[in-house]
Amino acid sequence: MTRGNKTIDFKSEVIDKKLCSITMDVEVSENIAANEINSVFRQIRQQAKVDGFRQGKVPMSIVKEKFALEAKDKGVENIIKKTVLNALEKENFVPIDFPIVEEFNYELGQNLKYRFTAECHPKIDVQNYKNIPLKKEVFKVTDKNLCQSIDILRERNTKLVPSKSNEVNEKSLVSVDYDAFDVENRQLPEVAAKGYMLDLGSDNTLKGFKEALTGSKTGDERDAKIEYPADHPNKSLAGKIITFKIKILEIKEKELSELNDDFAKDMGTENLEDLKTKIKETLETEEKHRQDAGVEKQIIEYLLDKNKFDVPQCLVASQKKSLIEKMVNYMKNQSFAKEYVENQIKLGQEKFKENAEKNVRISYILNSIHINENLEVTDADIETEKNKIKTSNPDRENSRDKYFAEKKETIMISLKEQKIFDFLLANADIEIEEKDMPLNKD
Repeated sequence: MTRGNKTIDFKSEVIDKKLCSITMDVEVSENIAANEINSVFRQIRQQAKVDGFRQGKVPMSIVKEKFALEAKDKGVENIIKKTVLNALEKENFVPIDFPIVEEFNYELGQNLKYRFTAECHPKIDVQNYKNIPLKKEVFKVTDKNLCQSIDILRERNTKLVPSKSNEVNEKSLVSVDYDAFDVENRQLPEVAAKGYMLDLGSDNTLKGFKEALTGSKTGDERDAKIEYPADHPNKSLAGKIITFKIKILEIKEKELSELNDDFAKDMGTENLEDLKTKIKETLETEEKHRQDAGVEKQIIEYLLDKNKFDVPQCLVASQKKSLIEKMVNYMKNQSFAKEYVENQIKLGQEKFKENAEKNVRISYILNSIHINENLEVTDADIETEKNKIKTSNPDRENSRDKYFAEKKETIMISLKEQKIFDFLLANADIEIEEKDMPLNKD
């Protein structure tokens, strides 16, 4: 390495070398270390402000006395920066990031010694990526699936009407007022509610409410005693026994719409036959996505099993951080308590790392296949993708080009991945088993 017109000599030795990491010891002579530190002192003198002296005119003896530690640290930092990459270059090792200094030993008047570890991208030869054995379940949409989907659609679009019997049953929707009391009969105003709608047919409604209200009528008053689990997300209720004093305001029941053309039009289709056609198309599209996801999972698991190698831990750490952030954002959006989220992060550390390592390793495997098979994304591929958007979303044609310009990198990555999986599927041994699509309860 050169500093000005002078050569900085150093000794280096490989302590450990693996597929994607290297650990080295470096030693720099006492004279070079002293020269670098003196150079730092001169730089400090030019900027130093000391009472009684003009800037740049402070005597060197005073500079060395006041800034000895700062000069030593900066000088050592400079030497490491000027030698560490050259030490790696001698070993033909290209690091992903700046190496990490793990051990350091230097006192004024001595040789400077340090140990560092660096990581690189592993050079791999992917094995067994052709003729991957796959099992593909193909579910055919049946009339029963179609009928069930229509029934679900009708259920989701039911009308709420006053109860004919005016008596609460296990499927009633009940509008209530209630007050809440703890075991010492102290009122809990923060838990009370007015005009609250309880859906007794929902699995989310506590059993205690269902038992207390079944058989009651409008105007009745009932008590429900609920014992909440210690891990209940509402901290004011967690681990407590609460008595609810409930007044029945109104009892409603669900009324299914008649299955006819009018219902179909309410759902945004032309008639009943058109509705059935669109539901079937949706089921078939969802089934295709399920098949693709299942096959892709098999491919990834097979490639990971057949290609085991070390990956850079700096990339694993970055991927692990990304996975945790993704989970945290999801839980925040679902309104999970902060303490619960923090506990899940703590409990999931090993799993996060395991998944991060798999993600990094499969990315190397897929990229190697991409290079081996020359699966480049072409302009024609981009145009094909644009045309898909034009066909499926004709109203977006004006914003299509802008979208592709802004998201080009993301789209290229997606198309590259799709090309790789298309290639793997085309060269796989696929065993197809056709079945009738199971109903939801199955």
